[in-house]
Amino acid sequence: MNPRKFKSAADQLEVEACRRDAHRFIFTHLKTKDEHDQVNPLKPFPDLLYLRSLLDALLVSGHLIQPAQARYALEVGHSELWLQGLASSGILMTEKSRQVMATWLCCAYLLWRAKFLDHQLILVQSKREDDAANLVFNKEPFVARMSCMEMLLPQFLKTLTFPRCASYSQLVFPNGSRVWGIPEGSDIIRSNTASVIFSDEACFQPEFGGAFTAALPATKGGGQFVAISSAEPGTFAELVEAA
Repeated sequence: MNPRKFKSAADQLEVEACRRDAHRFIFTHLKTKDEHDQVNPLKPFPDLLYLRSLLDALLVSGHLIQPAQARYALEVGHSELWLQGLASSGILMTEKSRQVMATWLCCAYLLWRAKFLDHQLILVQSKREDDAANLVFNKEPFVARMSCMEMLLPQFLKTLTFPRCASYSQLVFPNGSRVWGIPEGSDIIRSNTASVIFSDEACFQPEFGGAFTAALPATKGGGQFVAISSAEPGTFAELVEAA
């Protein structure tokens, strides 16, 4: 986030607290949209231990906290050795069940990272570009998950001004960070030096193996690769099992 005038010292202190602590930002301030609830679709981000554990894993693999600081991941039974592997590789791949909010959590982490870390290039990959746009920005802010969460923040935490900050499948932040939703494949990954590459529903992407290979130079340079998916046979499942 860029320097700004705050209405109160408390607001400024809260912004700085959120900058230091992704858990505070996500579980205190973010809201989600429940598409199955037509009466009350907007809900506080669910504060569940397994989501906090996943956030710890994202922060460790993103080189933003040390394995010993990942108290929620340790609490659910992940070993410090496993967390050290995430920290050294920069790679997190995990299977998920449907409707467990894992994609929402990853989008929330990426939003926090784009807002509070300068000059990030974050690639959000799905099978089709339109699927990726529904995670980043698609036509108007409340359609896609990241732009919706940004719009629902308290005013003092908002960074983006719509529509100026957005185009189809992209969000551009005042601090030089950019989130770009892309279709499956390796070409865009290979042509850009990304800070984070997030692959959603990786097992449904026939070209996932090529995308993962293309991402490896970024992880060796300090970047992060994250892939989550429902469990289905294929390259993603094989890589998860090998890890």
